[in-house]
Parts: sequence; structure tokens; C-alpha cells
Amino acid sequence: MVNKMFKQRSDQPKQTGQGAAGESGKSQLDQTLHISPATTSTAIAREGKLLVLSGALQGREFVLNKDQSVVGSNPENDVVLNDPTISRRHCEIRFTPAGCQLRDLGSTNGTFVFGFKVSEVALEYGAEFCVGQTRLVLRSLQDTGKYVSAYGTLAGKGFDPSLAIQKFSNHGIGYSVADWSDVRHVFAAAVPRRGTTLAEQTDDALRTIEAVISVHGAHGAIVQQAVFLPDPALIAECREIIHKFYGKDLPATSYIAQPPCEGKLVEIEAMGLCSGRQTVEITRVSEQLVLARHSGVTWTHAALAPQRCTGDAYEQGISAFRQLKELLTGVNVRLDQVFRTWIYQGSIVADEGASQRYKELNRARTDEYEGVNFLCDRLPVGHPPGVFPASTGIGTEGLGLELSAIALTTDRPEVLAVPLENPRQISAFDYSQKFGRKSPKFARAMAVTCGDYARIFISGTASITAEETRHIGDAAGQASETLDNIAALISEENLARHGLPGLGTTLAGMGLARVYIKRQEDYARVRAICEERLGELPTIYAIADVCRPDLLVEIEGIALSRNVLKPPR
Repeated sequence: MVNKMFKQRSDQPKQTGQGAAGESGKSQLDQTLHISPATTSTAIAREGKLLVLSGALQGREFVLNKDQSVVGSNPENDVVLNDPTISRRHCEIRFTPAGCQLRDLGSTNGTFVFGFKVSEVALEYGAEFCVGQTRLVLRSLQDTGKYVSAYGTLAGKGFDPSLAIQKFSNHGIGYSVADWSDVRHVFAAAVPRRGTTLAEQTDDALRTIEAVISVHGAHGAIVQQAVFLPDPALIAECREIIHKFYGKDLPATSYIAQPPCEGKLVEIEAMGLCSGRQTVEITRVSEQLVLARHSGVTWTHAALAPQRCTGDAYEQGISAFRQLKELLTGVNVRLDQVFRTWIYQGSIVADEGASQRYKELNRARTDEYEGVNFLCDRLPVGHPPGVFPASTGIGTEGLGLELSAIALTTDRPEVLAVPLENPRQISAFDYSQKFGRKSPKFARAMAVTCGDYARIFISGTASITAEETRHIGDAAGQASETLDNIAALISEENLARHGLPGLGTTLAGMGLARVYIKRQEDYARVRAICEERLGELPTIYAIADVCRPDLLVEIEGIALSRNVLKPPR
């Protein structure tokens, strides 16, 4: 068992160079993310303007009407910023037929996009970046409206309370970061950009994830990780690579046999917890169990090892939930303290006798949940009992079953876990028997709140209204309907309906997403819709069967919000 205390605070990234090998045998990373220029998803016009969001020239606009503009403190530059922390020739902005590129020119203090130090990166309208102590945003020449910053400020106009999160994404690499209850939560996703073998691609993705976490917290702060692979046969090799990379800092890791849509051998999603005003203590019990403690709150991250293909779906489900219960009991955590689960089931829509594998899994889940009074000590006063965790039940390659979960333990009365249902849908646990003898036992989302802040864990969501599938055969239509469902679920109207006024948000408040797509040929259209609706967001796209044969898309995620009825601290 390893305890790790994070006491450093990183409000502004510091420059670091290559260091000596760490205890796990790998080098400490330079925190610069090197992203080669690439075609942007939406080509930008070859002109724009920079708005200064903070610094000595706050509110000033600079028109960019040249193919190449240099930014720095030298009076001869195209954009001159009076800031002693800015180099004479700090960075340049280039408009090309492929889009806009931002390139650091070897500056002393670096160039940061949404807090992430970059050497060269594609830049789109609305992207924020920081040079020295000056923060700017790229806008179109036609944009004359007020600019709402992703950092939660309206430039020169006060505070926009609906945005509690910073985000950055570029061509398969993305992260988001938010301060919650005086600590920093970081979410990251990485598709490898180089390498042909599993070892090379895994190393590239892991180093990208580590760079993201290091910028905003501390080395070794990742507590939970999901690794997506095209074939169950690759799990053993990948697991060995990941063990060697992390050493004693191993997160609770799920290995999910779902082919990455990009055609890579691996893609990785990670969650980190870093010190802010409060210290975070991380206890790493094993690759299956990690506890993170701060401010009187304990998050327990559990990830069961994939089960072998033994027994039928019902038996596999019973075994998995009992293993989870045993794993949690070993660290004095109860099953009823679990608020989020992920169930990865091989051949999820395949027949099993006269039934279906997913229906048999639901039967097992119902039986194991019998008599479990979930979150009884975390519900608001007067909330009726009989609630269930948020959950995703999704297909994988093979016939095995894998289960992961997060549990919440605290004595703080203001920390609540409130299950959310969607006004556009019948609750899954109230589905009619045509969807199985035992209905799926999960909440549409779980809002974990602490005073003025909320993290909303969104269950796997699909193109269903009432209890019927919509847009059958149309993946693009299903993706849009699914996002409409998520928007309604996390809206201020719905949060207020559940007794949480002021804690609702929009799709812009999403901090992390996974998009499961049944057919590879639908990937491009589904991704285009998600990028249009979700914007900058770390997102995993994987090929997977959804729990109904007529469902082609499923989306899950995490949204973060700050109380819109109260000013920030």
C-alpha cells in the first residue's frame, strides 16, 4: 500500500525540463505538448482579431489581417503587449489554407492554451491562450458580442457563473480541469499520435496524459484510468506496459475491449485529483483499488480485472458485483456508498437461451441490489429512498464481463449525492417488461454536490424518449437526440426540479465524454455532430454494441457547474 501526499499548488504552469529517471524507471517529462500542425475540423477564415482578457491591456483588440503576425513586447511586432513577463518575440499566429496555427518562438515563460503549455497547435475561434501574465482569445472579425471566458470571467464585465471548467482539445488530445471543494479535478483523453506497435502507441498516449496531469497538479495524481483496446488478446501485453510505466503510481485501471474509432491499437482516458487549497492524499491499494482523500471526503475508485468467459451472463453479473463488494469491504467502504458504475459486457445484445445477455445482466444486478439502500447518508433531507447509482452498461468484444465503480465516503453534511432523472425519458428502473423481466437499475445521472459546486456523472445515454428508441437506422439522428437528452438532464430546470437550484448547466459545462458507436462507418458523422454540439472537450470514441439492437450511439460524461445564484469565492 502506498500513500502519496500532494502539497504543491499549480495555479500557473511552471517550466520544467527533462529530468533524471524516476522510481518507475521513466524520465520526468517536459510539460510542453508538441502538436504537429494538422488540418482543423473546421477551417478558419484567414483573418481574425485578438481580445486581451487580462493583463495591462485588458479589453484591447488587435486585428490580424496578415498571413503571419508576431506577438511580443518588441514595439516592431504586429501585436505589442506591454508585459514584462512576455518575450520580445513571444509567439506567432499564422493563417494557412488548413487553418490557424499558434507557434511559440522560444519564449522564456512559454505559451499556454487553456493552461496547457504548447509549442505549436491549431487554433480556432474562441480558443484562449496565455503569454506571460496576459491572457487572450482569438475571435472572428465579425464577432462583436461579449466574450464569455472558459475561465469563468466575462472580459471586463464581471463573472459568468455557468462555466466552472477550463478545457482544451486538439486532434485526439484533450483535457479539462475544474476546482471543486478546494481541490483540482483533471480529466484527460489521448489518442496516440505516433508509433505503430502497441508498446509505442501506449507509451505515447501515457506520456501525453502525464504531461496534462503534471501541468495542473502533480506527477502521479491519476486515480482512475480506462484503456480502450481493439482485442481482448492485447490486454495482457498492455497491462504489462502500463505497470512498467506507472510503477508505484498505478491508477485503478480498466482494460476495455472496444476498438478505438481512430483505428489505433489503444486510446486512454484518465481522471486525476490534485491539491488546490487543500491537500490530497492518494492511497494506492492495487491496480484495482485507489482511494483519494481531501477535505473530509474520500473517493474510492475500483476497477475489477476482466473476468474470464466462464458461466452465463447472469452468473458473471452475480460474480462481478460480489467481487466489487468484497474489494470495497477490504477498505471499509460499503456497496451502498457507490454512486457510479461501468459495466462492460461481451456480446451484450447476443441471445442467451430464450433471453438476451444484457437482460440477464440486469436480472443479476437487480438481485444483487436487493436490500441495498444506496446513498442513504448522502441524500438531501426528505429525499425518498430506493435510489440507484448512475451507470453505463455497454458492449465489448468477447464474452467476458468487467465492472468498475466510484464510491463516496464523507461525514460532511453539505456533500450530497442526488440521483437525476430525465423529463424526456421514463426512468430506466420503471421500463415495461418488454425490455426484460428485471428492469435496468440505474439513475440517469448522479449529481455530487458540495455547497456551490456540482459534478454531474451522466449515465450512458441513448436516443430514447419515453422508453422507445428514436431515429432507428440513423446514427446522426440518434447522436443529436442523445445530446438533446443530456442537455435536458443537466439543465438548470431539471436540477431545480431535483432540489438543486442554481447547479444546472449546459452542454458547454461538460468536462469529459465517451461516445460509443456501433458501426465504424457512422464515426465521421457522429463525431462531427458531437464536436459541433460539445465543442472543446476531451472525448473518447470507441466501437461498441449498445444495449438494444436498434441503438447505434451511446454517450456518457461528466459535467461540472457552479451555483449561478451565488457569486464566486
